[in-house]
Parts: sequence; structure tokens; C-alpha cells
Amino acid sequence: MIRCILACDLLGGVVVRGVRGERDRYRPISEYSKVVATSAPEEVVREMRPRETYVADLDRIAGRGDHLATIAALSRYTRVMADVGVASPEDVDMARRASAAVVLGTETASLALIRECEGPDITVSVDMKGGRMMTGDPALQRPPLEVVRMLDGFDLDAIILLDVARVGSGEGVDFSLLEGAASASRHPVIAGGGVRNVEDLDRIGRAGGAGAIVASAVHSGVIPLRYLR
Repeated sequence: MIRCILACDLLGGVVVRGVRGERDRYRPISEYSKVVATSAPEEVVREMRPRETYVADLDRIAGRGDHLATIAALSRYTRVMADVGVASPEDVDMARRASAAVVLGTETASLALIRECEGPDITVSVDMKGGRMMTGDPALQRPPLEVVRMLDGFDLDAIILLDVARVGSGEGVDFSLLEGAASASRHPVIAGGGVRNVEDLDRIGRAGGAGAIVASAVHSGVIPLRYLR
């Protein structure tokens, strides 16, 4: 079975439900979830007991505070992949102290930073919105599949294909892009955003994907918790 990784978005001190990258619409997960009655990060993770958790610190990504202490606390219960909006080597070092793995998202990280900080605990998130790259780095302003090929030259744990426009949408994964990326990359490729059900997990595996980041489908009860464990 492919890796099934829980997405845990932190905003304002609580876990929130992501919707299409429109962060002003994000609400506490307890208002939606059928599997937890809390939005407190440690309680959510303790109750769900995921083997791996992708934690996005949305406040730090937006430049208004951080949840680094919370991320360190969550690391006692699950293997944390931390996306804290890294934009410098110092950011990477700080995230490394709080988690087992660091996510360098192209929304904030440059190609030069990826080159400087590559390593077996680094995952690069190819951040997109509607299939277009989210990046301020001219070197990464190109088609996503081309960026995936560029990353072949780096020592990385994995690559995430994350289209924020599909997060919480129920629209499904871009399987054409996933198949192309899995064929082109020497790194494991993880699908993020739009995973609807167990059938999608199976299809991700058949497309060559190594894993999936899930949240809405688990909290709605469509994907059983056992897939996370």
C-alpha cells in the first residue's frame, strides 16, 4: 500500500480544514470532522494516530507568527513533515529541530535554497494553483513537470505535487501530471490535494505514486483511519 499521510494545517493555534487554498475561508476542523470533536493539534493527532503527518504552519507561511513549538510536540506522536514556509537556510535548520523531515515548498523556497539544503530529510513540494506553479523564483516559473525533472539533480527524500486549488475540493488528483512526474522523476512522488476515496489511493499507486496526503476524505469518514496507521 502507498504511504498515506495526514495533512494537518495549523492556523491561529488550531487545526483547520483547507479549501482550495483560500485561507480566509479555513475553519476549525472540528466543525467538519466525523472522526474528531476537537481542533487542538495534539488532541487531533493523538486521536487519529497517523503514522506520518504533513504539518503546514499557515501562520508562519503568511509571516504572522509560528507553531514551531506545536510541531515539536506533535513529533512525539507521529513522523512530522513540516512545511513552515522556509525561505532561508536558517529556516530549514529551525524546522529540522522541530520535526523529522522538512518540506521546502516552492511557494516560498527558491531553487538556490533547495540546492543549498538538499538532503535525505528534505522533501520538495511543487506548489501549484490550478496547475500553475506558485513561486517567486524565476528559475521555477516553468511547467510543473519541467520543475520535477529539474529536481532530479538533488538529493531529496521525495517530491510532493500539491495543487492547492484541489485541496478540500473533492475534484480528484491530476493523474496525468502524477503519471508524468512518476515516470520522469528518480524520487518518490507524493500526491497532495483532491484525494477523494480509497479508489483514488489505489489509482495513485497504479500511476506510480509513492504516497498521498489526505485530510478531507479521512475527516468525512470516506477513507478509514486504518489507512493512516
